[in-house]
Amino acid sequence: MAALRTNAGPIPHPLTLVARAFNDSDMYANWPTYDQLPLHPSFPTKAAWGVWGASDEFGALNHITNATILAARSEIKSGRAINLNLELSMPDPPLNPQRRPLIHAIQPFAGYQDDVITLNTQISTQYDGLRHFPYSTNLSQSTYQFYNDLLTFEEIMAPGGSSTLGIQIAAQKGIAGRGVLLDWGGWMESKNATFDAFNGTSIPTIELDAVAAWQGLDPASFAKPGDFLVVRTGFTKQYVALPLHAQEILPYREGADAQWVGVESSDATLRWLWDKKISIVGSDNPTFERGPLSGVISGDQRSLHEIFIAGWGQSIVEYLNLEKLAAACHELNQYSFLFTLQNLNVVGGIASPPNAMAIL
Repeated sequence: MAALRTNAGPIPHPLTLVARAFNDSDMYANWPTYDQLPLHPSFPTKAAWGVWGASDEFGALNHITNATILAARSEIKSGRAINLNLELSMPDPPLNPQRRPLIHAIQPFAGYQDDVITLNTQISTQYDGLRHFPYSTNLSQSTYQFYNDLLTFEEIMAPGGSSTLGIQIAAQKGIAGRGVLLDWGGWMESKNATFDAFNGTSIPTIELDAVAAWQGLDPASFAKPGDFLVVRTGFTKQYVALPLHAQEILPYREGADAQWVGVESSDATLRWLWDKKISIVGSDNPTFERGPLSGVISGDQRSLHEIFIAGWGQSIVEYLNLEKLAAACHELNQYSFLFTLQNLNVVGGIASPPNAMAIL
C-alpha cells in the first residue's frame, strides 16, 4: 500500500484517512452500517477496507476474541465431537476439472513406512484464505484487488513470494468459537419440497430466517458476534447418492448446466451477514453461494466471494461434511456448538484443509 507523490509531497492512501478508530475495550465503536460501506468511494463494491485498521490482515477473524471463545464453552452439553471434514479424496473426481485429484503414495522403509500426500487445497473440504479470491472487473490480473489493498498479484507470484495475507495468519491466530447450523436442506425435506442440488437454486435470507424458526431459534438473535455460520444445503447428501457414472461426469457440465445450489448472491444476503458480525461462513456445497458465481451487488456484477474474501477479509469454508452434525443437532435439538478449525501453517498459502470439528 504505497502513497502517491506530488510536488507538494506524498498523498496518503485513502485507507489512512478513513480507517476506523476503535480499541480492544470497545471493538465495535464507530461500527459502520452496511449502507456506509465502503468507507471511501475509491474502494471497491461494499469493501470493509479500513474497518479493522489500515494495515489489518485478520479481517473478519477480528470478531473472534478471548471472550467469544470462552463464551463458546457453554455450547458443550453432551461432549459429542463431530468431524466436519470430507475425506481428502472427495469429491472424486474434483468438481472443477482444472484441479488435479489427490495423490497419496506410500513409501516403505526398513522397519517403518511413510506416506506422501500431494493435493490441490481446493478439491475437498477447504478453508479459503485471503489470497484466494480478489475483486476483479474482467478476470484480468491487472484489475485484481486484495483485502485492504495490501497485496498485488505480482507480489504473490514473485520469486520468494511474500507472507502478506497468507494462510499462516489464520493458522497462527487460532480459530475457535461458537458455531451455528442452519439446516436448509433438512427444512426443505421437512416440507416434502423437492430440490436439485445441481441446479442454480438460490437460498435467500428470508428462507434462512425460516430455517432458524423451524429449528426453534429466534431469527433476530440466533447469531452472536464471532460466530461461524454453517449452512447445510443438502449438496453432499445428494452427491453421494448419485450413481458413480453421474459423479464422474458432474465436473464436465458446461454452460447453463454447470450449476449448484447455494446462498443467494445479493445485497440482502450481505446486509444480513454484516449485521450479525460473523467471523466465517461455511457450507456443504462447492462455494457457499449458488454456482456459477454471479450476482448484482449495489449495481455491480460481483460475487459473494469477492465481497467476503477481498472486501471483508472473511474466509469461506466449503464442502463441509455436515451430515453427522445435522443428525446430531436434530436429535439433541441443539443447533449451536463449539467449533475448532486449524488450517495448515503455510507461509503465503492460499487455502487449506480446515481440520474442522464441532463439539456439542
